[in-house]
Amino acid sequence: MINMPGQKIKKDPHSFSGRPSALAFTFVFSLIFTCALAFTALPAIINPKPALAAERLAGSDRYQTAVKISQAGWNESEYVILVRGDDFADALCAGPLAKNHNAPILFTEKYRLNTSTLKEIERLEAEKVIIIGGHSAILSNIDKTLKSKNIDTERIYGSDRYETSVKIAQRLGGKEAALATGEDYADALSISAVAAAKGFCILLSPSDKLPDVVYQHLNNYRLTKTYIIGGEGAISSAIEKLVPSPVRLAGPNRYATNCAILDYFGRDLNFDKIYAAPGEGQGNYTYALAGAALAAKTSSPLVLNSYSLPRSTADFLPKYMTVASKVIALGGRDVVPSAVIDQYKYSHNKVIKSVFDQKGIYGPTTGTTTIAGSLAIESEDILVQNTIIEGDLLLGEGINDGTVELRNVTVKGKTTVRGAWDSRITADGFNSKSMVIDIPNKHERVVMALLGKSSVPNVQIYSDARLDDSECSSAGFANVDIISGKDVFLEGNYNTVSFSSRGLDLRLRSAEVKILNANARGDVWGTDKIHTANINANNVELGLIPATTKVAQGCRAYVDGERVSEGTYRAADIEKLQADPIDNLRATAGDGKVSFTFSRPTGATKVVLQQSTDKSKWTNASTEALDKYSSSATATELTNGQRYYFRLVVTGGSRAGESNIVSATPSD
Repeated sequence: MINMPGQKIKKDPHSFSGRPSALAFTFVFSLIFTCALAFTALPAIINPKPALAAERLAGSDRYQTAVKISQAGWNESEYVILVRGDDFADALCAGPLAKNHNAPILFTEKYRLNTSTLKEIERLEAEKVIIIGGHSAILSNIDKTLKSKNIDTERIYGSDRYETSVKIAQRLGGKEAALATGEDYADALSISAVAAAKGFCILLSPSDKLPDVVYQHLNNYRLTKTYIIGGEGAISSAIEKLVPSPVRLAGPNRYATNCAILDYFGRDLNFDKIYAAPGEGQGNYTYALAGAALAAKTSSPLVLNSYSLPRSTADFLPKYMTVASKVIALGGRDVVPSAVIDQYKYSHNKVIKSVFDQKGIYGPTTGTTTIAGSLAIESEDILVQNTIIEGDLLLGEGINDGTVELRNVTVKGKTTVRGAWDSRITADGFNSKSMVIDIPNKHERVVMALLGKSSVPNVQIYSDARLDDSECSSAGFANVDIISGKDVFLEGNYNTVSFSSRGLDLRLRSAEVKILNANARGDVWGTDKIHTANINANNVELGLIPATTKVAQGCRAYVDGERVSEGTYRAADIEKLQADPIDNLRATAGDGKVSFTFSRPTGATKVVLQQSTDKSKWTNASTEALDKYSSSATATELTNGQRYYFRLVVTGGSRAGESNIVSATPSD
C-alpha cells in the first residue's frame, strides 16, 4: 500500500517495538524500494499536476478566527449570532439558526464582549445580536455594551444545553431534525453545516437517556425523519426507539461518522469548496462552528481532521471532489496543519481531469475534440478552441491576472471562474450549463464577456465581477444570482437578476433586466431599463425607475430618490411623487441629536434642515452638508428634554418647497 503524504496520528500498536533488527530494516528498505519502482513503472496512473486551490482563514485566537470567517462571507449583516467562545454547551446548535438569519457566528467571553468581536459587529452594521445562552452563561453586561452601540439584543436559552437546543429548534420548525450527543462536540458539528444548508435543527441528548424536553419536541412536531448522529456509544439504541423515523449516520469513530454524513447528503452538497476544521482538542469546536455558518451559504461540506487527515477520509473525498474543489482551512496550522492540506491534494489528484498550465493554443483548428472528464486552465494567455468538455471547466487561480479566450467550446457540466482577476475572459460560441464566479477576496473583479452564439443559462456570483453579453447573438447570461460580492457590473440583456449580498453596489451599464429581485439591502444604478423590480428587503435604493416596482409587505425602498413603502408602483406613479415637495421626512431622537430620513431632493440646488421650538420661528439646524443626493441627515447640538419641530426647505429641482413637519425630543 502506498503511504499518503502527511503526518501520522498515532503509531500502529502492532508495529515493531523495542530495538529493530537488521532483518526489519532490510524488509522496510525493500518495501520502500519496491513502491518506488511501482511508481516508476506505472506512469499511466499518475494524474496531471493537481489544480487544487487552498486558502486559510485564521486569526491570532479563536475570536479573531471567527472574525476572519465572518469577513470572508459577509459585507454586512442585519443579524449576528453570539455564543460563548470557551464553552460549547449552548453553542453546538447555532449553525442552522445562523443560516436562517443569513448571519455569521461570533464568539464572546463570559464576562465581557471580546474587543475583536465588537469591532466586527460594528463593521457588519448589525442591527440585532442574538445571544445563545442564559445570563449565567453570558452576563447581561454584554447586552448593555451592545445596546450602548444602538444594537438590539435577543436571547435564546434553556435551563441546560438540551433545552437550549429545543428553544433554537422551535425558531426553525421544519420536517426533519438531527439528534447528536451533547457531551462532545464533533458529531453535532459534523452535521451542523448540512443541517444549516438544508434548514433542519440539531437537538442534543446524553448518550443513554433522552431528555423529556427533547422527547416532547421530537414527538409533538410532525417530523418525517430524525437523523441520529454517531454510533450507539453516542446515542443509544434505546433512544433510537423513542424518536420518529430514525436514520442513524455513524462510523467507528468521529471522522468516519463525518464521512458517513457527507456521503448520505452528498447529492445535496457542493464540493467546490471544502471547509477543513479540527475534530478534537479542548476549545477547538469554535473553528467548525463559525465555519458551519459560512459553509452553509454555499451548501459546502465541513470536513473534520486530527493532526492529519484520516486515511478513510482521504479515500472518501475523491468520490465527490470536482476539478474546481478548493480547501479552506479554518484556523491556524496548529489545528489544521499544512500536512492536512497536502493530504487533500493527494485526494484531489484522483479526480480525472486534464490541466492546461502552459501558454498557447489548445484544440484543433478544424473539427472538434472531446475531453471525457473535466478541464482545468491554470495559465495565462491560453486559447482553447473547438472543444467539447463532458465534465466541468475550471478557470483557475493559475491564470493570475492574465487573459483566456474560449472559442467554440461547450461545457456539459459547470464552469467555475477563479482566475483572470482584474482582467478579461472572452468566450465566443461558448455554451455551459451553469457558471460560478468566485475570485479570491484579495483580488479585483474579473470581466467575463460572451460573444456570438453563446449561452450560460445560470450564473452564481460570490465575488466582485463584471458580466458583458452585449455583443452576444444568443441567450447570453440569462439568470444571475449574486450571493456574495460588493461591486458587480452588468452589461447586455438579462432575464432575471437576483441578489442576497447585503451592501451590494450593482451597476447596470447599458443593461436591460426583465426581473430584478432585491433580497437584501443594496444600491442599484444604471442607464437602461428594469421591467419589474421586486423589493423584498428594507433600504434598497434604485437609481433608476423600473416600469413596475413591487415592494413587499413591511419593506421600504428608494426609487430614484423617492421613498416608497409596500405596494405596487408604475413608473408614472414614481414620477408623480417626484413632482411634489418632500412629504416623508421622518425623525428618530437620540442623545442630544435627532436623525432623519427622507426622499432624495432630485435636482435641488440647495437643501436646508430647519428647526423650531414653537413652529413660528425657524432657524437652520446644525447638520452635515445636504444636497440633491441626500436622503438622510442628523441634527446635533440639541438640548435633551426639549421638544423640537423640523422641516426640510428645498430650492430648485422637482421637489422644491417645504417638506412635512416632524417633531422629536432628544434624550440621553
